[in-house]
Amino acid sequence: MNTELIGQSWDKLADKQPALVQTFQERLFEQHPNYKSLFPEASSLRLMEKMVKTLILAARVDDPELVHPRMVRLGDKHRRFNLTQEDLFNFKRVFLEVLGEYCRQHCPETWNDDCVQAWNEAFDDHIIPYMTQGLEQKMTRPEKMRIINLQTSVVNQLLGTVTSIKEEGLFAEVVLKLKGGDHLAALITPKGVSNLGLTEGSQAYAIIKAPQIMLMHADTGLKVSARNCFCGRVTKTESGEVNAKVTLRLKSGNEFQALVIRHMLTELDLKKGERACCVFRAIDVILAIETKFD
Repeated sequence: MNTELIGQSWDKLADKQPALVQTFQERLFEQHPNYKSLFPEASSLRLMEKMVKTLILAARVDDPELVHPRMVRLGDKHRRFNLTQEDLFNFKRVFLEVLGEYCRQHCPETWNDDCVQAWNEAFDDHIIPYMTQGLEQKMTRPEKMRIINLQTSVVNQLLGTVTSIKEEGLFAEVVLKLKGGDHLAALITPKGVSNLGLTEGSQAYAIIKAPQIMLMHADTGLKVSARNCFCGRVTKTESGEVNAKVTLRLKSGNEFQALVIRHMLTELDLKKGERACCVFRAIDVILAIETKFD
């Protein structure tokens, strides 16, 4: 799939893209009137623009590891509409029909046989098969979590149950109970609690960036003021030219990955099998909830 040709043909239409999407929507509803009911009238065009933008991004990335989870998720989100693979091909046919018309009119040099083939391959080899997978099977929690992992650069993501929420001034302390009984505290704004709909008993993901985690040897004897301190054993170290990744596994089975300066591995004697503790502030914890897919 030639993503360069796809990008060139789409970028050449930069100032025509809003009109193209509107023409596409009108053509789609004209040829397939039953699709109109899937888009709320008040936000119909905005939703269509968002969908087209998502598909264009997928078409421009020739990396199944990145495209696959996003398209599966998009298909899963549309399961409630009872769409089939044929509906996706209808979408493709009308979209490429309108795209071809705009390219031939405004940038004819980009719309050649190779470009048409690239667009067809993007839909036939990636977008439609992956979305069909999402349409035809309900996603499991591990699959949803894999999408979260691929859509963020943060490796420390732990699912827990809210056990307490205490609001004090500008912040609210939210405590999560993780698997194995570990408790993790996050400090967010009351508005954040409201926006996420957090209550005692609800589930949320705690997300901590690796550079925010401080490591210390388990036998150091130091006491820290940070709300979160977990001790376990080093299971893996990966050294780069400047930094090093250290994976720490707790007795509960929970794991944390920290990013430290390379020479700290030697100074702290951080090697596989050694006991160590990871420390991070409650304010450095980001909370997220799982969006409903159905």
